[in-house]
Amino acid sequence: MPKKISQIPVIPLPVGQLCFDPENPRLANTGCTGTQASILQVMEDNFDLQPIADSLYASGFFPEEPLVAVNEKLPETRRIETVVVEGNRRLAALRSVLSKPDKYPDAKKRNALANVPVILRPTRDELLPFLGFRHITGVKGWGSAQMARYAVSLVEAGKSIDEICHLIGDTTQKIRRLIRTESLAQEAAKQDLTPEDTAKGFFFSYLLTATDSSATQKYLRLKLDEKKGTVKQVDREHLAQLWQWLYGSQNLGTTPVIPESRYIGRLSAVLGDEKARTELIQTGDLSKAHALTIPREQYIAETLGEIRAKLQDLAGVVIAEAGEIKVTTAIKDEFERACSEVVKVHKLLEQIRKTLKL
Repeated sequence: MPKKISQIPVIPLPVGQLCFDPENPRLANTGCTGTQASILQVMEDNFDLQPIADSLYASGFFPEEPLVAVNEKLPETRRIETVVVEGNRRLAALRSVLSKPDKYPDAKKRNALANVPVILRPTRDELLPFLGFRHITGVKGWGSAQMARYAVSLVEAGKSIDEICHLIGDTTQKIRRLIRTESLAQEAAKQDLTPEDTAKGFFFSYLLTATDSSATQKYLRLKLDEKKGTVKQVDREHLAQLWQWLYGSQNLGTTPVIPESRYIGRLSAVLGDEKARTELIQTGDLSKAHALTIPREQYIAETLGEIRAKLQDLAGVVIAEAGEIKVTTAIKDEFERACSEVVKVHKLLEQIRKTLKL
């Protein structure tokens, strides 16, 4: 179990003396440039500081939850600064309260927030167990992308996966999965495959879940460093193709074949089947490709069930909301087309009945 930070002496420091951490994992995939102004702007735009600022103004700063900082050289100033490595959202909220007297008019309450309790440690290394436990195996977790960025930073600092797991108390495969996925995302970035270009947004969990599959790993020809867990080898063309299937591209005008996360399992199944994979490459139709991966009997039963369910759903909507539905020209045209197709559908069903001797 990591050493309790609360046992280490706490000192009061002026908020104006504290700097944001440019290595904060929460800044992953935010477009932050790393300057203090950029970090504050990103936090104000993305991290919902309002409730924290209002709480601090109303109730004060809880001494039981001190900020945690180190004295180290800040790239922006090239000087030794007091950098907060735990509590950057609260620091941003404090800055907001102190800089907005019109919004927070009680000078006494504002002045009470000018100095806050801080645990000051000599180096980041001393905080690795605490931060890892708190945000990965503890109760105040980061998102997967933030955890992964933090884990990879430990690897880059020379830690092995086993050492990291021991430090933070991770007895699962979470760290290995996170490092693998972040390392793949970094490989993708080298190919100009970026979260900013995705058609429907970048979801770290998509890449994480997809590459959990042995079929996907085989498709990528993925080899990992046994000690670090980072990517040693990957098929660049296949990685680019997987990225397109998962996320699409604004620049290329392509859409992902994955409408939501529950379809990732289908994609993995397709990647493990050569015939299905070829179908997906040629048509971009995940449903058609996936149909080739399942037994024909299962496919027939599932497809007939889907047809029946859709007709039932349609009838239910029409009957329940008939008085509220505006009959448009498009509805009339599609209804006529559907009616004309019913005859063909009936013939096809009869053909299926005879063929299968139902």
